[in-house]
Amino acid sequence: GEYVLTVEADGYAPQHRHIKVGLESKEQDFCLKPGRKISNRVMDDRGQLVGGACVVLNRWHIHTDPHGFFHWSLEDPVPQQVAMKAYKRYSNQYEELETTVALSQLESQPIVLKNR
Repeated sequence: GEYVLTVEADGYAPQHRHIKVGLESKEQDFCLKPGRKISNRVMDDRGQLVGGACVVLNRWHIHTDPHGFFHWSLEDPVPQQVAMKAYKRYSNQYEELETTVALSQLESQPIVLKNR
């Protein structure tokens, strides 16, 4: 089958790669670049975690896991601010959030979606 292989080390930006596992699997070489991983969560204005929310940071795009968490890999130089967009796809329950946020804020405060 196909899996996502993640390689991480302190002080380096993690790398993710889609790997097909089978009889003819290939050896994988990774060369990590200096950087780091950013982890945070998305919740609503009532304090409930929002699983499956779409988070766009600059051009990077991911969905939160069932518990509202996401991870972003950054290579140096790390930006001071990022363009952010967050929404729950196929749901009218939350307002879409679009703003520019300091990276320090993104690391320390959850992304909050307002209920409609």
